Amino acid sequence: MRLSLGLVPLCLPFLALSLAPERGLGQECPSGQISYIFVDNNSIFDLSELDPEASFRWAYKLANKLHVRTREEFILDELLFDVGECLDSLLLEESERLLRAYRFIGDADIFGIPQPDGTQHVNVYTQDEWTTRVDLGIRVDDGIKIDGIEITEENFLGLGILARGFIKKDKEIQDLGVEVETPRLFKTRWNARVSLGNTRTGRFWEESITYPFVGEVGRVGARQSILWRETVFSYSTEGSPDYTHLLLPFLDQRWDITVGGRLGRPGKLTVLALGISRESIEFRDFPNDLEYVVGKDFSNPVPVDSAGVGEISGQARSRGANRVNFFLGQRSLRFVKRRGLDALRGIQDVSVGTEIFFGLGRAWRALQEGGSLSSDDLHTQASVFAGGVWDGWVMNAQASAEARHVSAGGGKDADWKDIFGEADLLLYWQPNGDRFHTLLFRFSAAGGWSVETPFQLTLGGRTALRGFREEQYPGAHRVVMTLEDRVYLPSPSPGLFDMGLAFFLDVGHMWAGEAPFGVSSGWVGTIGGGLRIGLPPNTTNVVRIVLALPLGKKAQLKDLILRVNLRELLGILPGLRDRQLLRSLRSGVRPAFIAAPW
Repeated sequence: MRLSLGLVPLCLPFLALSLAPERGLGQECPSGQISYIFVDNNSIFDLSELDPEASFRWAYKLANKLHVRTREEFILDELLFDVGECLDSLLLEESERLLRAYRFIGDADIFGIPQPDGTQHVNVYTQDEWTTRVDLGIRVDDGIKIDGIEITEENFLGLGILARGFIKKDKEIQDLGVEVETPRLFKTRWNARVSLGNTRTGRFWEESITYPFVGEVGRVGARQSILWRETVFSYSTEGSPDYTHLLLPFLDQRWDITVGGRLGRPGKLTVLALGISRESIEFRDFPNDLEYVVGKDFSNPVPVDSAGVGEISGQARSRGANRVNFFLGQRSLRFVKRRGLDALRGIQDVSVGTEIFFGLGRAWRALQEGGSLSSDDLHTQASVFAGGVWDGWVMNAQASAEARHVSAGGGKDADWKDIFGEADLLLYWQPNGDRFHTLLFRFSAAGGWSVETPFQLTLGGRTALRGFREEQYPGAHRVVMTLEDRVYLPSPSPGLFDMGLAFFLDVGHMWAGEAPFGVSSGWVGTIGGGLRIGLPPNTTNVVRIVLALPLGKKAQLKDLILRVNLRELLGILPGLRDRQLLRSLRSGVRPAFIAAPW
């Protein structure tokens, strides 16, 4: 199927006007009419918090001078209200949340100031993050290695534009490319993103144009996206005396167009969406292009033997499908602000309430690689989210599942394939409401059944059992539980950075299931701790330096793993979805502008 998208960019300004959130013009104003909006857009460091005699005060001033602050006009364009309209506390809160959602804005506060004439002046306060980042890709999990370099500007010219150039060489990943993203295409609320470059086995190109639901008041959303990537799926072969990984090359192609609408009122919304999509996965030279990795040396792979081919042949089946997709959701969410959960002192917006989401995608024409007609399928997906906040307690939880119902000709011999499921729970406790001490409990489960697409989970890694390496204990069904104590410490330089400690216990179990090279681990655990640093103060970006060690009588000092994470990987901020599971979800469409932010 061919689809012409050449006219889409030309239509965006006109569509944006029709999709603008509703305004409250012409109404009486119980809280007063907005007569003036003042934007207080601050740079990175608040010099008023620094000791006037501080040794490095000049360095903070230099950093502020080098940094390009978020422009006032960008901030004004994000607001859901304007001069002459009624002051609405909901629109102020939603505007705050929209601003804080940007990576380059660390904090936002919006409030009205009553005036003698009965009107309101609205003050919009923002604090920027440091936006120019140079990541040398230093990895210390298996010895000190440099995996590439990434140069990113997250707020180019203060306009919210992200520009990134990168060279990544991490295990099977060997990417060289560039990425540009803007949240204000043609000065509208349309978001646009383009990324292109080379991979280990070929090239990649990704493009998307999205009009998200604007906060909880937006009524319409839409998305168009294209992905074309020649890539590799890396299987852990732990247990093999000769090899550590098996590499399976394939071509991943997808596109979709989806539009959605909301009915109801903020806090109780029904979401409907309809779209079309195309997906295909091709193994163009299987099994001749399979490769083994010896001793974790991904630069010098060797051909795969017949045993390796047989192990993964069930997950190397080319297929394609054109689908008509329908989505239905019920969203009853509000947001509350909390400090000291995943950030050290920074404010987080926590989802409270519930959301239920269903999706159906009917394949109206499915083609296999050779061009022959394949069996029809119906792609199904469902998810549920729940969040709550009580005195000293915060909870977020989600569960989701998806599967393809495949039927042969005439609807006979129907079967379920590519069944994936996951469930996650995050529970925070701040004793006596003390933000200097936070206990986190996490439960996470994920698995796959009757899988015909590349799939494998592992029990070790940065987001699972941190005392094991990522390739340890491969399998199909995984459960991980974590108990972590996060302690905020007084910083020796409070105007420069935040500081804290973390101590954790991870316990998990892997079941082999039907996954290639799968093993069953039994219950195993790791223990560890380390330092957490937030720069600048009040940031939600937290650097973690931790040491982790497997539990058990056979554990030795040489098994100690040092991990450095440039962002917090566990919690509400990074999201609840399982990253390893996501790399196998190719069927159907999951519109990001519809579901809850997990």
